Amino acid sequence: MPPEPFRVKLPDLNFYQQAVSCQDACPVRTDARAYVNAIALGDYERAYLIARETNPFASTCGWVCGAPCEAACRRGKIDEPIAIRALKRFVNDRYGVYLGEDGESDLSSTWPVYGTAPGNVDRGNSTIPSGLKELHTTGSSAENGGGRIAVVGAGPAGMTCAHDLALLGYDVTIFEASQVAGGMLRLGVPEYRLPRGLIDMEIEAILSLGPRIEYEKALGRDFLISDLQREFDATFLSIGTYASRKLNVEGEDQDGVLRAVDFLLNVNLGGYNLDLGEKIIVIGGGDVAMDVARSAARLGHEAISGGDLELALDVARAAQRLGTTQEVHCLVVEGRDSMLADPFEIEEAEAEGIIIHNQVIPVRILSDNGHATGVETLDVSSIFDDQGRFNPQRVPETEQVWACDSVIVSIGQMGDLEWIRPEDGLQVSPGGTLEVDSKTMSTTADGIFAGGDIAFGPRLIINAVADGQQAAAHIDAYLRGSKPRLVRKGYFKAIDPRVYAPSGPLPNYLRGKRQPPPTISIDRRVGLSLVEEGYAEQLAKDQAARCLICSLNPIFDSELCILCNGCIDVCPTDCLKLVPASELEGDGEIKALIRATGGEGATAMLLDPTRCIRCGLCAARCPTNAVVMHSFRFTENLAVKEDS
Repeated sequence: MPPEPFRVKLPDLNFYQQAVSCQDACPVRTDARAYVNAIALGDYERAYLIARETNPFASTCGWVCGAPCEAACRRGKIDEPIAIRALKRFVNDRYGVYLGEDGESDLSSTWPVYGTAPGNVDRGNSTIPSGLKELHTTGSSAENGGGRIAVVGAGPAGMTCAHDLALLGYDVTIFEASQVAGGMLRLGVPEYRLPRGLIDMEIEAILSLGPRIEYEKALGRDFLISDLQREFDATFLSIGTYASRKLNVEGEDQDGVLRAVDFLLNVNLGGYNLDLGEKIIVIGGGDVAMDVARSAARLGHEAISGGDLELALDVARAAQRLGTTQEVHCLVVEGRDSMLADPFEIEEAEAEGIIIHNQVIPVRILSDNGHATGVETLDVSSIFDDQGRFNPQRVPETEQVWACDSVIVSIGQMGDLEWIRPEDGLQVSPGGTLEVDSKTMSTTADGIFAGGDIAFGPRLIINAVADGQQAAAHIDAYLRGSKPRLVRKGYFKAIDPRVYAPSGPLPNYLRGKRQPPPTISIDRRVGLSLVEEGYAEQLAKDQAARCLICSLNPIFDSELCILCNGCIDVCPTDCLKLVPASELEGDGEIKALIRATGGEGATAMLLDPTRCIRCGLCAARCPTNAVVMHSFRFTENLAVKEDS
């Protein structure tokens, strides 16, 4: 029986960019590899500059980013991924916009990272259109006449769009329906996870570039789309999704039944002095539900941030004795393994005393004198049908009643689009979001762009930042009447095997184990007390030193190879293999290469990039220098072609 063929492809620019999987997975293309390695080497300021280069909310993301980079990290294929998010916070706490618990900042309109063009610090693979250097270069050479742009919504998508457009030379006005900027960063993320002083300073840093903000100005109430089209050259809509989805069960409209977003708005704007009784039921199993549950457990604990922690604890304990929240239960339709919340958030919630009940579905909310007193549920045997559609199957005669004082419903959010008028020309998707082109962020109305949750539904903060960047680039192209084309280039630099050690992974990099940043003890998690404490310096360096440095690659020269198998013998992970060309299977390029190099009698060197640990032993072992380690860099620039 013939051997199973090897399905292979030739490495191209995409291959080498995707090899740096953390950057490839990041919606804003932050070169995490570069700043993690800068931390490992103790070069913290450069690490911050790299993290900031493509992200105006770098400090915020150090606290609460969902970190798709970590999910993609190649180190995770060996044991556990690099703690990228926590390492970003480490450098942002030292060089970012947030400079300490006292709230003091040396931020000014000329602060170098925000107000002036970057210097010549090596920022890794950060030469991309949304990078600071490229924005400054494009803005200084643009002839846009200072066009006027409206941004509706001061969340991460809107503020990022304003940031980029300001650097490109545009006159930007932001309209915010609330009395504060930040969107769901401020109104949805609990303060024990994200300091409000940090949000204030990152917003201030963006406004220092020139954008103006008008508070308590709501679309549909204070102005219409037609007003924006008349007064501005282009508009970006990023108003978020602040309406909660309904359960559609009996008793849902009783007093004592709250919506998750409304609850978080109340808590985050009004503090934790909200009394919902001793026992609270939260319905839902996503990240928002976990935030709701953990916030509910803090109710009645006075909103003290800073000062004497022991005094805050005394106040909290006194409030607890006066009858504040004692129990919080989460009712979740999904099984434990299929919950939508991040496993870490689930663990943290349970550590704080939240009790999670899986595979139950609410069928009725009970009440007494018009106020909720309990939730009746049925067990669920399955969640999805044969077509993969959400269709929970209820188990008859499994009724349970969960007594409570209040109910908080957290099963998803949707946008409020009642402000749309037929003459606006805006179309709405079947999912209740604005219809947009996902590449250009343009809506079906001329000159109106949209992004963030109102365009794509609730996603990660970093996705909203990316939407703002993409919208800014295409608004710029729209106003210039141009069609930008992305030009990508890759560069390789050979590393002499005799000096590879200083360029490659640090000594003992495979021995280090992932260690999460320390947190305060459970009994201190009251009110606004920040849960995560952050890495100490040595621990941060140790965690960063685990990086494989995936921009390093073995490059093979077939003209020099003598087929000695030395590289294969020395490889500790068996990621290399020499095979007859007859055993290969691939596309037309592979077939053409086989024909050009001697047909099926030729031999091919195969590399499994998921197993390579960048140790460089193959290059050190090769007697003919047929294998040489190379560092890889790339640039991406927009080539603008004016419409004729």
